[in-house]
Order: sequence, then C-alpha cells, then structure tokens
Amino acid sequence: MKQRQWLALCLAFVLCLGVGGCNKKNEPYKETQFLLDTIIEITAYGADAQAAVKAAMEEFRKIQPLTDHFDPASQISKINQNAGIAPVRVDPEVIGMIRHAQELSEKMDGAFDISVGALTRLWNVGHNGEYVPEAAEIEALLPLVDYRLIQIDLVQQTVYLPKKGMYLDLGGVAKGAALNNAVNALKAKGITSALVNAGGDVRVIGRKPDGKAWRIGVQDPRNSEGVMAKLTLDQWDTLETSGDYQRFFIKDGVRYHHIIDPKTGRQPREIASVTLVYQDSAEVSDLASSGILVLGVEKGLQVLQRFPGVEAIIMTTDGRLITTPALAGAVGQ
Repeated sequence: MKQRQWLALCLAFVLCLGVGGCNKKNEPYKETQFLLDTIIEITAYGADAQAAVKAAMEEFRKIQPLTDHFDPASQISKINQNAGIAPVRVDPEVIGMIRHAQELSEKMDGAFDISVGALTRLWNVGHNGEYVPEAAEIEALLPLVDYRLIQIDLVQQTVYLPKKGMYLDLGGVAKGAALNNAVNALKAKGITSALVNAGGDVRVIGRKPDGKAWRIGVQDPRNSEGVMAKLTLDQWDTLETSGDYQRFFIKDGVRYHHIIDPKTGRQPREIASVTLVYQDSAEVSDLASSGILVLGVEKGLQVLQRFPGVEAIIMTTDGRLITTPALAGAVGQ
C-alpha cells in the first residue's frame, strides 16, 4: 500500500470516531497539511480555533527544516554530511531531540536508535521499490549504528558523528516534538477541546464539546478498512502507533516494512502493530512504539514497565490481540 493511501485511511478512522456526532453549534475548525513526511490534521473547537490551529500547524513547519534528512540543507543533513569530518552547530531544539532519543534508546535496550539511518537508507522502503539488500550490504553498515557514538557538545551546541557513513534519522522523535509544541500552541490560544493527528500519532486536549471523551479507532494491520480496537481517551491524552503495514512491500511472499531492527539490520517479524497510550507528562513523553515492535511481545512488555502509566495494544503477525491489564476493560471491539 502506498504511504499516503494508508495515512488517509488512518485519518478517516480517527476522525470518524473522534470528531463525528458534534452538533452545528460546535462546528470545529480543521486544517490538513503534508509535513514531516506525513499528513498532519488538527481539529479544534472554540472562538479562536482558526488562529489556534494555524499557530499549531506552524510548529510542524518549524521542525521540518531542522530534521528532514531528505533535505540536504536541513540541520540533520548537515550532521550526516559531516560524519567522520567535523562537529556541526545546530539549534538547541535539535540537541534536545537527540538527547531525548538517546535516553529512549537506553531505556529500550537499543531497540530504538536514531543512528539507524544508514540501514533505513539502504532499504529505503516506500521510496525505492521492492529492493531487498544483500546480506553483505547489511552487515557492512551495522558498525555504523550505535546511538552511544553520537557526540554532543552542550557548550558549543554541536553534534558529531565519529564514523564516516553514520546517518541520523530523527523521524521517530521529530514528529513527537512537533506534536508537543503544537498542543502547547493550541493551549496558549485558550483551546480546551482539540485533536491533533500526526500520521496516526494522536494528542487530544480535554473532551469533545458535548462532554464526551475522545474515542479513537486503531486500524487493523491486516485490513485497511477495519478497526481492530476502539479506545476511549478518558484517562489518557496520547496515542501513538507503529506497524508493519504503514510503509511496506511484499516480495516472494515476504513482507518488508520500514521498521528496521538496529541490531540486525532487518525487519522484526513477530508484531504487526503496537499502539501505546499514556498521559503526556514530564516523566513520560514522546515514546517510541517502534522500539516495542522491534523487541517483540515478551521483551517489549518487560521494557514497557520502565515507563510508568504507559499502556499498550499489540497485534501479532499471527493475529493475537494483546493488551496491558489497564486496557482490558477500555478497549472495545
């Protein structure tokens, strides 16, 4: 499935469950843009909703020129271009995202790693047709993947990759940072009811105008028109999903998707979809559901215990639906 088709379907599921049913007195202001290589949809209610949504959307635009590794002029691209050559001075926000990514990597035993870029470029799923690299090509790049090698100088505000060929891909954290900034922008404008959907990663503010909690559909990873779970965000304000159905191709009966295990250079095979649900806070913010997918069910659930208050819905590739205990009564089919 093409990426934009999947994103459009994902938006349809979220919006039909989260926005529908409101009366005409509470018509939302909605805006959609394609930024950070995904579809961003912001829906807000209130007298200043239009101005608030535009301010929130601007936060995504600000992040893009900093972190877009496809843009040779971005700050992340400058870091990559200077790997093994020299440190690169960057904005404090870029430093913050990289440090946050390193902390996540440590907590997830390296299953999430922004230095995996050399491998994601090699596979280039979603951009390079049905290309399957040779084992030797993968093995040659594995020494370039290690978040612990990334050098940050807080005084000089520089980032340095010590090995030529190292490549950062901030896709796993840039969207979350922009999402947080967008929500803060909405709140600064006095918005008390809103939904921000960044390619399937969702943040809500308050409740819908009718007083009901936002209800979000989680896509069935093997049915593009189906919902495998419906979740009411009454205790949580954040939902993020990673899956093997978002960007993929099938060749000779094998599914190759865009999530790469940093330690093997290949796609993990046990989990089809992971959805994390939590209340965003200083202690728990901008997690990496892809890391849980890489770890697999048993290890993933163990690692999840390091993040208090975070719950999960996991669909395995053989069709098992697994939830953490707190979601047992919250997930509706």
